[in-house]
Amino acid sequence: MNVNRWLVPALFFGGFWVVDWSIGGEFRDPHGPQSQAAGERSAAAPLRSADSDSPLPEGWPDATLPGRIEVKNYPAYRSAEAQAKGASLRSDGILFFSLFNHISQSKIEMTAPVVNTYLTPEMIETPRATGDMTMEFLYRSLNQGEVGKGVGAVKVKDHPAQTFVCLGLVGEMDPQVMREGVRKLREWLQEHKAEWVEAGPVRRLGYHGPMTPSSQRRWEIQIPIRPMKPQDSGTSTTP
Repeated sequence: MNVNRWLVPALFFGGFWVVDWSIGGEFRDPHGPQSQAAGERSAAAPLRSADSDSPLPEGWPDATLPGRIEVKNYPAYRSAEAQAKGASLRSDGILFFSLFNHISQSKIEMTAPVVNTYLTPEMIETPRATGDMTMEFLYRSLNQGEVGKGVGAVKVKDHPAQTFVCLGLVGEMDPQVMREGVRKLREWLQEHKAEWVEAGPVRRLGYHGPMTPSSQRRWEIQIPIRPMKPQDSGTSTTP
């Protein structure tokens, strides 16, 4: 299965990769070179394609280029979802293992990206704050698997088509990068308030697994949006 490229080396603590719980549960090479912050791609390193580790779901747009902000339309999709309460930006790694167990037992191949949605805004805005979040492993199509209860606490859900404003990043992800990314997106929304309104919680997309050097891993920070309506005039864009 394709999932092995992502996870199996990380399970052997003494051999290859270890789980670094201090940075969102990312997998890092403890003997590798120091990573760059997201958005600081080395000029010598070519930009990896978003699907270089695992394929994207059917109909999904390509990853936004690093440093770019754009509006993208996403089709309806199916995913396996796990939720955590009282979590922080640094403690989402445990959800990865729950979802990996689900797709392994269900014989669902890994796709990219992995999607984290932060249901409590303070998790991003306030350092060390906690709240509720979800993590999703995406199915290749709406015809794959069945909606309902998954393995353990995992649920398989269908999600409607939606529009997002998206910031592309590359490099190492951490809470400060998340906060700065959300700030940039909200600045963009303020500049385009005559066109768009924020329509839901922030989510983060991670496209690459532990076998990709952390300096080359691509990310997106996204905010769901909808077109401005006349009755929205004078209202805040924050849910």
